[in-house]
Amino acid sequence: MMKYLAHQWKFRFTLILLISIMLSVLLVQLDLTLWAEQINQQGFSHGVEEGKKMPSALKYILPFVKEIVLICVPMFITLLLMKFWASLKRKR
Repeated sequence: MMKYLAHQWKFRFTLILLISIMLSVLLVQLDLTLWAEQINQQGFSHGVEEGKKMPSALKYILPFVKEIVLICVPMFITLLLMKFWASLKRKR
């Protein structure tokens, strides 16, 4: 296991770091758009209409869903890009 982790670790670390930085820059740019300003001014209510209460279970579940999406989506994009890159290297 450690042999595999040590194999090309600098390249893999650099690749993951660069992809993370690019995603962060894109999210910062998204935060500066008029669309994001409008959402910040209006607030967000998780799809609950005015006057209706959100079920209490959702108050505990939705933060976990948000974290799973924000962590797993970039992770899967990175894994797909790395597999694609590896397949291109094998074809050469």
